[in-house]
Amino acid sequence: MNRGQLQHVILEVGRRFDLETFYIIGSAAIFAAVSDLAPGELTATRDVDVIPLNDDPTLIDRIDFVLGEASDFDDEYGYYVQGASSRTPSYAPRSWQRRCIPVRVETYIGLCMEPHDLALSKLGAGREKDLDFVRAAFDLAVIDRDELLGRVADIDCPQDMRDRIEERIRALAK
Repeated sequence: MNRGQLQHVILEVGRRFDLETFYIIGSAAIFAAVSDLAPGELTATRDVDVIPLNDDPTLIDRIDFVLGEASDFDDEYGYYVQGASSRTPSYAPRSWQRRCIPVRVETYIGLCMEPHDLALSKLGAGREKDLDFVRAAFDLAVIDRDELLGRVADIDCPQDMRDRIEERIRALAK
Protein backbone atom coordinates (compact mmCIF):
# COMPACT_ATOMS: atom_id res chain seq x y z
CA MET A 1 0.00 0.00 0.00
CA ASN A 2 1.12 3.57 -0.61
CA ARG A 3 -0.34 7.10 -0.34
CA GLY A 4 -1.54 7.11 -3.96
CA GLN A 5 -3.43 3.87 -3.42
CA LEU A 6 -5.02 5.28 -0.26
CA GLN A 7 -6.12 8.33 -2.25
CA HIS A 8 -7.53 6.07 -4.96
CA VAL A 9 -9.59 4.22 -2.34
CA ILE A 10 -10.89 7.52 -0.92
CA LEU A 11 -12.00 8.57 -4.41
CA GLU A 12 -13.65 5.21 -5.18
CA VAL A 13 -15.49 4.97 -1.86
CA GLY A 14 -16.65 8.56 -2.16
CA ARG A 15 -17.87 8.22 -5.75
CA ARG A 16 -19.40 4.75 -5.57
CA PHE A 17 -21.22 5.22 -2.26
CA ASP A 18 -21.85 8.98 -2.35
CA LEU A 19 -19.92 9.48 0.87
CA GLU A 20 -18.37 12.91 1.22
CA THR A 21 -16.59 12.01 4.46
CA PHE A 22 -15.73 8.73 6.18
CA TYR A 23 -13.21 7.32 8.64
CA ILE A 24 -10.17 5.26 7.71
CA ILE A 25 -8.68 3.07 10.40
CA GLY A 26 -6.10 0.31 10.28
CA SER A 27 -2.62 0.31 8.83
CA ALA A 28 -3.38 2.32 5.67
CA ALA A 29 -4.32 5.33 7.82
CA ILE A 30 -0.59 5.87 8.46
CA PHE A 31 -0.25 7.44 4.99
CA ALA A 32 -2.15 10.52 6.18
CA ALA A 33 0.74 11.33 8.52
CA VAL A 34 3.68 9.95 6.52
CA SER A 35 3.20 10.09 2.78
CA ASP A 36 6.37 8.49 1.41
CA LEU A 37 7.26 5.33 3.26
CA ALA A 38 9.71 2.77 1.97
CA PRO A 39 8.34 -0.76 1.59
CA GLY A 40 8.26 -2.53 4.95
CA GLU A 41 6.07 -3.26 7.94
CA LEU A 42 4.17 0.03 7.71
CA THR A 43 3.24 -0.54 4.07
CA ALA A 44 2.56 -4.28 4.11
CA THR A 45 -1.24 -4.05 4.16
CA ARG A 46 -3.42 -4.63 1.11
CA ASP A 47 -6.62 -3.33 2.66
CA VAL A 48 -8.10 -0.01 3.70
CA ASP A 49 -10.58 -0.20 6.59
CA VAL A 50 -13.44 2.27 6.06
CA ILE A 51 -16.13 3.32 8.56
CA PRO A 52 -19.10 5.27 7.17
CA LEU A 53 -19.98 8.20 9.45
CA ASN A 54 -23.50 6.83 9.95
CA ASP A 55 -22.19 3.34 10.85
CA ASP A 56 -24.86 1.83 8.56
CA PRO A 57 -24.41 -1.98 8.55
CA THR A 58 -26.04 -2.32 5.12
CA LEU A 59 -23.60 0.19 3.65
CA ILE A 60 -20.68 -1.55 5.35
CA ASP A 61 -21.75 -4.82 3.69
CA ARG A 62 -22.10 -3.09 0.30
CA ILE A 63 -18.60 -1.65 0.60
CA ASP A 64 -17.26 -5.14 1.31
CA PHE A 65 -19.14 -6.63 -1.62
CA VAL A 66 -18.23 -3.98 -4.21
CA LEU A 67 -14.65 -3.11 -3.19
CA GLY A 68 -13.71 -5.90 -0.77
CA GLU A 69 -11.31 -8.79 -0.86
CA ALA A 70 -11.64 -10.93 -4.01
CA SER A 71 -13.88 -8.29 -5.65
CA ASP A 72 -13.33 -7.06 -9.21
CA PHE A 73 -11.70 -3.99 -7.63
CA ASP A 74 -9.23 -6.16 -5.71
CA ASP A 75 -8.51 -8.25 -8.80
CA GLU A 76 -7.81 -5.14 -10.87
CA TYR A 77 -5.75 -3.11 -8.39
CA GLY A 78 -4.27 -5.63 -5.92
CA TYR A 79 -5.72 -3.90 -2.86
CA TYR A 80 -9.20 -3.69 -1.42
CA VAL A 81 -11.56 -1.96 0.99
CA GLN A 82 -12.82 -3.52 4.20
CA GLY A 83 -16.07 -2.09 5.55
CA ALA A 84 -15.87 -1.57 9.31
CA SER A 85 -17.98 -0.15 12.12
CA SER A 86 -17.14 2.34 14.84
CA ARG A 87 -16.79 -0.62 17.23
CA THR A 88 -13.91 -2.07 15.19
CA PRO A 89 -11.06 -0.08 16.78
CA SER A 90 -11.90 -1.47 20.22
CA TYR A 91 -8.65 -0.32 21.84
CA ALA A 92 -8.55 3.18 20.39
CA PRO A 93 -8.67 5.95 22.99
CA ARG A 94 -11.85 7.92 23.50
CA SER A 95 -12.20 10.83 21.09
CA TRP A 96 -9.90 9.28 18.48
CA GLN A 97 -12.26 10.63 15.81
CA ARG A 98 -11.42 14.24 16.77
CA ARG A 99 -7.71 13.65 16.12
CA CYS A 100 -8.13 12.13 12.66
CA ILE A 101 -6.03 13.52 9.85
CA PRO A 102 -8.10 14.47 6.79
CA VAL A 103 -7.00 13.35 3.35
CA ARG A 104 -8.98 15.15 0.64
CA VAL A 105 -9.36 13.74 -2.85
CA GLU A 106 -11.54 15.95 -5.03
CA THR A 107 -14.64 16.51 -2.87
CA TYR A 108 -14.19 13.41 -0.70
CA ILE A 109 -12.45 13.28 2.66
CA GLY A 110 -10.98 10.23 4.33
CA LEU A 111 -10.54 10.98 8.03
CA CYS A 112 -7.51 8.84 8.83
CA MET A 113 -6.80 7.62 12.34
CA GLU A 114 -3.92 9.54 13.89
CA PRO A 115 -0.74 7.39 14.28
CA HIS A 116 -0.74 7.24 18.11
CA ASP A 117 -4.41 6.23 18.23
CA LEU A 118 -3.73 3.69 15.49
CA ALA A 119 -0.76 2.29 17.42
CA LEU A 120 -2.79 1.96 20.63
CA SER A 121 -5.52 0.14 18.75
CA LYS A 122 -2.92 -2.27 17.39
CA LEU A 123 -1.22 -2.69 20.76
CA GLY A 124 -4.55 -3.67 22.27
CA ALA A 125 -5.25 -6.19 19.52
CA GLY A 126 -1.77 -7.60 20.15
CA ARG A 127 -1.46 -9.76 17.03
CA GLU A 128 2.10 -10.30 15.84
CA LYS A 129 1.51 -8.24 12.68
CA ASP A 130 0.14 -5.40 14.82
CA LEU A 131 3.15 -5.45 17.14
CA ASP A 132 5.47 -5.49 14.11
CA PHE A 133 3.64 -2.42 12.76
CA VAL A 134 4.06 -0.55 16.05
CA ARG A 135 7.73 -1.58 16.28
CA ALA A 136 8.32 -0.19 12.78
CA ALA A 137 6.46 3.03 13.67
CA PHE A 138 8.80 3.46 16.65
CA ASP A 139 11.86 2.69 14.51
CA LEU A 140 10.85 5.40 12.01
CA ALA A 141 9.97 7.88 14.80
CA VAL A 142 6.36 8.10 13.59
CA ILE A 143 5.07 7.64 17.16
CA ASP A 144 6.29 8.75 20.56
CA ARG A 145 6.43 6.55 23.68
CA ASP A 146 5.31 9.27 26.11
CA GLU A 147 2.39 10.31 23.92
CA LEU A 148 1.21 6.70 23.79
CA LEU A 149 1.55 6.24 27.53
CA GLY A 150 -0.39 9.45 28.08
CA ARG A 151 -3.34 8.19 26.04
CA VAL A 152 -3.61 4.71 27.58
CA ALA A 153 -5.89 5.95 30.37
CA ASP A 154 -8.42 7.02 27.71
CA ILE A 155 -8.94 3.48 26.42
CA ASP A 156 -12.25 1.94 27.51
CA CYS A 157 -11.10 -1.47 28.68
CA PRO A 158 -10.32 -3.27 31.95
CA GLN A 159 -7.28 -2.03 33.87
CA ASP A 160 -5.38 -5.29 33.32
CA MET A 161 -5.63 -4.68 29.57
CA ARG A 162 -4.39 -1.09 29.93
CA ASP A 163 -1.47 -2.51 31.95
CA ARG A 164 -0.73 -4.99 29.16
CA ILE A 165 -0.79 -2.21 26.56
CA GLU A 166 1.63 -0.14 28.67
CA GLU A 167 3.94 -3.16 28.93
CA ARG A 168 3.87 -3.56 25.16
CA ILE A 169 4.68 0.13 24.67
CA ARG A 170 7.69 -0.10 27.00
CA ALA A 171 8.91 -3.31 25.34
CA LEU A 172 8.66 -1.94 21.80
CA ALA A 173 9.92 1.61 22.44
CA LYS A 174 13.56 0.75 22.92
